[in-house]
Amino acid sequence: MARPTRAVREGVYWRDQNACCSCGSPDGLTFQHRRAVGAGGSKLPPTFSDGLTACAICNARFEGDLQTLALLNGWKVPRGVKDPARVPYYHAATNRWYVLTDEGPWRVEITRDVAVAMKLAVYGPEGSYV
Repeated sequence: MARPTRAVREGVYWRDQNACCSCGSPDGLTFQHRRAVGAGGSKLPPTFSDGLTACAICNARFEGDLQTLALLNGWKVPRGVKDPARVPYYHAATNRWYVLTDEGPWRVEITRDVAVAMKLAVYGPEGSYV
């Protein structure tokens, strides 16, 4: 499994205001890999757009009962997506959509309509992300 550098991990936590992207909890924070890293996933160290802050409970649930929601909200991206920066993510704790950048630990707020258009551009109208 490719691990983020210390700078990327700390930058992602800072960008996400040290709170889980799903539930907003500040406790038990983990680095959520948006791209698959195990079982044939990416071997490259994660970048700023590859990661989100998630509490340990939500991170585990993203692989289980919340997997479809995680894909819909951009907390995870399907294996076929080579550039996770193209996939916006929903920050449930703030009820906002964002685009991430690899230039640094920054996020840019976007509207829901822009998020939908971006996801359609990546996944197509058939919604091949689920």
